[in-house]
Amino acid sequence: MTRTAVAVLIFTLVATPVAAQQSSVAAQPAPDLRQAARALRFDTAAAPDGAGSMTARRAPKMSGAKRGVLTALAGFGGFFAGGYLGAAIEGDRCNCDDPGLVGALIGMPVGAASAAIVTWFLTGRD
Repeated sequence: MTRTAVAVLIFTLVATPVAAQQSSVAAQPAPDLRQAARALRFDTAAAPDGAGSMTARRAPKMSGAKRGVLTALAGFGGFFAGGYLGAAIEGDRCNCDDPGLVGALIGMPVGAASAAIVTWFLTGRD
């Protein structure tokens, strides 16, 4: 596992071009901000359907059913992610028949609960 991670890291660093040291882009003059500010129009009469109005439009509220389904799916995914992460953290320290089982059993409910709670709050209503 660590050899693979080190190999991927080395190949990524070697294969990535360093764009900061390449000067292929010519410097362009900065636009004049005063002229740009004068050209702005804030009247809504010229815009169709009030598209130029300064009021912010809110996204439509998410229904309770959609929010519940998304939370359940996140909990389901968090269950498996937590089990995988818990087993990976525990590793093969015990030299037993089932290495990583205790870590997986601890990580499964923790991952499910944390993913569901975070999803519930992120999809919350304003």
